[in-house]
Amino acid sequence: MDLKQLQYFVACAQTGSFSDAAKILYSTQPSVSKVIKALEDTLGMQLFERLPRGIRLTVQGQKVYSYACRITSEIDVLENMASRGMTKWIRISMNPSSWLANQFVDFYNETYEKNYHFQLTTAGVRSVMERVRDYMDDIGFVYILSQHRENFLHELAKNKIEFVPMYETDVILYPGRKTEFYGSGKDRIELDELEGARFIQNYQDEFFDIGAVETNAFRWKDLDISVLTNCDYIMERMLRNSRVFNVSGSYLSENKAGTTPGIPLDMGNNKVIFGYMFHKGEKIEESVQEFLDFLKGRLPKS
Repeated sequence: MDLKQLQYFVACAQTGSFSDAAKILYSTQPSVSKVIKALEDTLGMQLFERLPRGIRLTVQGQKVYSYACRITSEIDVLENMASRGMTKWIRISMNPSSWLANQFVDFYNETYEKNYHFQLTTAGVRSVMERVRDYMDDIGFVYILSQHRENFLHELAKNKIEFVPMYETDVILYPGRKTEFYGSGKDRIELDELEGARFIQNYQDEFFDIGAVETNAFRWKDLDISVLTNCDYIMERMLRNSRVFNVSGSYLSENKAGTTPGIPLDMGNNKVIFGYMFHKGEKIEESVQEFLDFLKGRLPKS
């Protein structure tokens, strides 16, 4: 086994295609297939199912992928160290968040003289979890609904990941300027009042409805999410100029500041929980902890 085989394997797993992997590896499909076959022979196991269109990791392949990501990620760090000396990289994944983006910019400016280097990735909750699990990132920041917390934590425990809540906010409805609720003066809105409404939301994934099996539980799939985006600019423009709504947390939604006043959405005791995840039992590196402490200082005290 050699590093090239692992790099090819990770590329194939991430693209789901030998031909697509070949493009980003500047190779050919036959060469990539040959390398993967050699790796399978070395390990004595089938890593991919060959499908009519593309490839898919086997159960054994999924386990190997986790280790391979960790190895190739650390190699990238070593290569950066070799090219830049002892440059410190901080790798962060997060749900799309204008508030977190603004805090990052301030942190970067405050620590400029320390010459930290950063890798930032925005993704859905499950993708953030997988990136942290596979050692592609040092830390991951996510938003979840409190009704999903128990099942969410169970999923993390299976992957040996710990979640630390940092802040809870009310669930807020942000009506677009062209909706009937904009400027209505309402101090609270019931879910039943939103029948027929269309929504713009950030990343949707399976965690949105984990544990929401009770008939009276809030479920994202019950909403007509007509626009799904990870772009704050799109979110802002749509709320300014379209008949759409957005559901998210108060305070941590700066991209809506000055765009539309938020209205508390009656969802019982449900809250939006903001927090971070990292590998359970592993010490958080000093530079990452510095970023965490910086964020904590920016959150309200209550």
